[in-house]
Order: sequence, then structure tokens, then C-alpha cells
Amino acid sequence: MAINISAISDSQAEAGVIATVIKHPEFMSTITYLKPGMFFSVEHGAMFWCVQQLYEQGITNIDALNMNNAINSNRAIKKKIEEYNLGNIQEFLELSRYVARDTIEEYKLLVNQVVSLAYKRDMYNKAIDLQQLCVSDKSEVEEISEKLNSISEELSNKFIIGEETNTFGEKARDVWQRICDNRNPDGTVGFPSKIPSFNEYFSFCKKELVLLTARMKKGKSAYFMNEVIHLCINNGVPTLMIDTEMSDEQLMKRMIANLTGIEVKRVENGQYSEEEAKKIDAAIKKIESAPLVHEYMPDGFNKTKIEALCHQWKNKIGIEFVVYDYFKTDDIDSSAYDNFNKLGAMCDFFKNSIAGRMDIAVLAGAQLNRDNKVGSSDKIEMYCSTSIKWFEKDEETLKKDGISSGNYGASIVLNRNGAQTGEEDYIDIMFRGNTMTITEAQPHNREDSPFDE
Repeated sequence: MAINISAISDSQAEAGVIATVIKHPEFMSTITYLKPGMFFSVEHGAMFWCVQQLYEQGITNIDALNMNNAINSNRAIKKKIEEYNLGNIQEFLELSRYVARDTIEEYKLLVNQVVSLAYKRDMYNKAIDLQQLCVSDKSEVEEISEKLNSISEELSNKFIIGEETNTFGEKARDVWQRICDNRNPDGTVGFPSKIPSFNEYFSFCKKELVLLTARMKKGKSAYFMNEVIHLCINNGVPTLMIDTEMSDEQLMKRMIANLTGIEVKRVENGQYSEEEAKKIDAAIKKIESAPLVHEYMPDGFNKTKIEALCHQWKNKIGIEFVVYDYFKTDDIDSSAYDNFNKLGAMCDFFKNSIAGRMDIAVLAGAQLNRDNKVGSSDKIEMYCSTSIKWFEKDEETLKKDGISSGNYGASIVLNRNGAQTGEEDYIDIMFRGNTMTITEAQPHNREDSPFDE
């Protein structure tokens, strides 16, 4: 029985998709399998194409002027828009605000509905051709079977597979080349840490999550900033720093102090010499030219916003390194069971959705409790590649190690890509809080002296 093909469509879902990408064009990069031709409404398909073209050019301000420019750039699209009498673009944009979705999850539901119905329409139309073969006296079983297989393969390639897949053997050479390309001339791989001894255990590599754990107010944010300065400002690695701790102003003061050697307090209150003012200006110029994005997120973990930010800046500047400061139990429910699962889910998200799927190196932090443990350490460390325990040395350790061995230590307590120090041994760190500078210190004597009492 023939039906009206429009019955296999959902105008509300299509309108919701268009409205959402107009408001949040960065969502487009989270789903790449939706194509303009999958919309039943030709005008919706044309509008989707326009937003797609603008976003691919790095334009995220979807206004009437930019939309009209996109429409006029393609005769076929312009003709379709005129043919279907879309009307005033500005009015269309204003109305879209009322149906736009604000989370990636909601957007994905709408996209999947549009794609699912497009699949069904194609299947319905193909089935009509198949029916004609079935009622024809001239059709053979082989011909019908071949047609059925052809339809199945065509639809699978268009809607399910999306990309050609290969055996591991077929891509072995490419995989090996990527491994070789990750090497550095000095024998390190990926993005080496500022702390030389860390590089004997791990580097910041794409698809990997490195987790630093420490007690509150023990220099986590300072360490993250030092790595960002080292990799991004000094070595040009495009970086996104998602910060639940430091505002733009706080980060700027500390970065200037680090780069100039002028104490944070004097950077803030202006009590510095003319010569130091020149150093500050030079530091600002260095920061200005760096491929760094700093996103202050005081409300804590927001999966939708973080994913959208990563996609947006991956598209704009090709970010290769993401720093998240830091996982907090305050962000989630207070029960131990919920903390166990949700903190683990945060690590899973950064390891798989950000590092893995987006081919980015990730450094994140988590806070230790009074027992020097993360609330759900087993669950969290299940997903990270390397876990560093960062601590301030107590008076006894300071006396034993000596001033030259620094005031902080770091243990590599978990490492899936190499050796571990174990919790009893550590790498010596010097943390100068007045200038927010972190460097590796002289190694302490790792064996007790026979003269020690």
C-alpha cells in the first residue's frame, strides 16, 4: 500500500536541529554523519548546509548577514531558498531561539531522529523498485537477490558504516608511521614535561590522560600553569586550559610572575621598576602570541560545555593539549557511591571522549582527601594512563633531603606506559610560590646513610 512519503519525516526534529546549530554551531563537529541531503525539508537541508559552510570557515556568529553570504555563495542553494520561499532570514533566526537545544545529548537525539527517518525513506523508495522486480515475470531470483544485496550495501555505507574500515594488517604501516612521528630528536615522545625526570616515565601523548593528585592548596594549579607555559607559550603547542580555580586575571598575574621572575604581589600592586615594566610588557607580548585558550569554569564540571569547547577550538586552532584543573567531589552528589561512579565517569569522559576520540593529550587534576587518597581512586585510575601523587615535603623530609632537593615531591604511582617510582620514592621538586615557578630540584639521596640513627 502506497503512503505519502512525508509521513516518514519529522519537521519538528529537523527544525530543532537547524535551530540548535544556529545557536550552537560548535555542536556540528560532535556529529559528522548528518548530511544536508538527509533532511526531508529541502529548506532545512539548505539552511544546515549554510551553517556547516560558515562553521568550517571558522565563523561561529550565525547572523542574517553571514547566512545570506553563505546562501549567495552557492547558486543551487540560493535557488532552493528562493524556490521554497523561505522568507526573511532574520525572522527565521529569531524564531529558532525558541526551539534550540542547549546540550549535546539533546542535539544528538534530534540528529538521530532525522537520520533514522532519512534511512527509512530511502529504504521505502528502494523497496518500491524491489517490488517492481518481484511482480515482473522477467525477473530471476538471482537478479532480485543481487538488487536486495545492493540496496543493503548502499544504505549501510550511507547511514551505518560512514567510513571505510580496514583490517589491522591493512593499516599496520600507517599505525607504525604515527608511532614514529610521535618521537622527538632527544629520545622523548609526544609533548615532554617541564620536569625532566617525568620524561623518563611518561610524556603527554595524544589519546592519553595524565592525572595529578594532591591535597588542597598544594600547588596543583601552579603545576598545571607551569606545564602550559612550557608547552604552549614556550613551545607553541595549541592548548585549551579549562580552569575551575583561576580567573583570567589570576592566571595573567601568575603567568607574568613566572615569566619575569617578579613576585606575584608586586605584579599585582605595581611596585616594580621601569626595567621590570619592560619585562612585564615582553611577557604579555609572549602570551599574546601563544595559541592558548583559557576557559574559566567556576561552576565546575560541565560535560556538554567541555565537549563543545574542545570541538570548537580543535576546529579553530587545532588544540593538541587540554588541561583540566580539576575534578572535585563538590561538582557531584555527596554520597560515597555517587562520588565513586561520577568521578570515574569524569575520567572516562576525558580519556575516551576528549583524548581518545579527538586525538588530544590531556592533563587533569584530582584532590586527595585527608587520608591522601582520591575519593574513588580505583575508579579514577582505571581510566588514566599515568597517575602522579604530588605532595609538599614535611619538616623531617626537608631536613633529611636538604634544601637543594626542593620543598615538594612527586611520585609516579601508576603508569601504563612505563615504570613507576612507587609511593615510597619520589622526584624532587622546587616550588617557589612568590613567582609561581616550579622546577626539578637536585635528587635526594634515595638510600639511608649508615650513619643515620
